[in-house]
Amino acid sequence: MKKNIIFVFSGTGNSLWVAKKVSEELENCEIISMGSSKNYTLTDEYGVIGFVYPTYYRGIPAKVQDFVRKLDFQNNKDTYLFAIATCGSVGTACNATVQLRDLIKQKDITLSYAEKLDMFSNYIIMYNMRDTVEEETRQSAHDLAPIIDNIKKRAVNQTESRIKPIEHLIYKGFFHLAPHMDKHFNVSDACIHCGICQKVCPVKNIDYGQDKKPYFKHHCEQCLACLHHCPTNAINYKDKTQSRQRYTHPDISWKELAKINGY
Repeated sequence: MKKNIIFVFSGTGNSLWVAKKVSEELENCEIISMGSSKNYTLTDEYGVIGFVYPTYYRGIPAKVQDFVRKLDFQNNKDTYLFAIATCGSVGTACNATVQLRDLIKQKDITLSYAEKLDMFSNYIIMYNMRDTVEEETRQSAHDLAPIIDNIKKRAVNQTESRIKPIEHLIYKGFFHLAPHMDKHFNVSDACIHCGICQKVCPVKNIDYGQDKKPYFKHHCEQCLACLHHCPTNAINYKDKTQSRQRYTHPDISWKELAKINGY
């Protein structure tokens, strides 16, 4: 039996939860983080290769884009490839699957199947979150089931025919701003120096100063894993998030994210 592999990018745990659910059904399936700075080599021939990632600024995270560009599919020209883009709503996912399809197409490979999946929206820099975590989590599980069935059946579908231009302009603007938006993060004296924020950051953007408080290295993806996972809410963005609720996927622990990040 051929092995299967899913590449994932996850901050609050939504995409990791999806990857785990799919991997349980595929069997003989490993999950690899796309946030790693190391290049991953597809030395084996796989039965299924999957990509699961969140939607950031109406497209794919910069690290996902970089990771896929460096992947060598030489041994997997005919492998079944799928993508699942998680998002606060399908409408905001916009170009997230088309972008991945086009990246893979540049390598003369076809993305066989792609879907978008609504999950709990948690970008608290811009808004207060809804008080509907349980309901939305159940709905996401319900909506994921037919997607998994289609992947198991090796179903083929078509993404949108082309990039939506207005949304792509929005994407390009945030794409260049996001890495340095961490300059607006602040860490209060509530910090207990636990190290969780460093370990859950999927792009290793966090280190520690002499005062043992975290500082940010300006290659941020704005996943907000550091804010959401901080046990004392010590990390905030400007003065916007101090009183806002936090969210992590109820079935994913920070330790699982840390492990997939290499800690």
